Amino acid sequence: MPREQGESISFVMTKAMHQIESILAKNEKYRLDDPVPTENQIDQAELHLKTELKGWYRDFVRLGGLNDLRFSAEILSPQELVANQSYINSRAYVAFASNGCGDLFCWSVGESPAIFLWDHETNQFTEHAPDFVTWLERNRF
Repeated sequence: MPREQGESISFVMTKAMHQIESILAKNEKYRLDDPVPTENQIDQAELHLKTELKGWYRDFVRLGGLNDLRFSAEILSPQELVANQSYINSRAYVAFASNGCGDLFCWSVGESPAIFLWDHETNQFTEHAPDFVTWLERNRF
């Protein structure tokens, strides 16, 4: 959750973060030079969503993953997380990526690492991957 002003920002390299870093290191020439969202922007998204963002999402953003062009789904910025939440109309999930056809990839609020696909036509959530790293590998081209 949000840190106190002046508190230093440090993080431990988790297993998932190492895996994400490895995936992002491939074909770095397909990356934009856009600025990486700040910790404050991530914290503000948490406040608006009223839920803690998954650690792997924070890791992905910190590592510059939002600038990577080699994914078949568009992974959303912290501000886009907030904007897209109204589409799924559920507090049990947070949308973090779009397939470009109106459907959104989501994580469930709570401990489950599974990734779900929300179908905009049926308003149904179906499990799409057991965890983010698996989802990321499947959506990388």
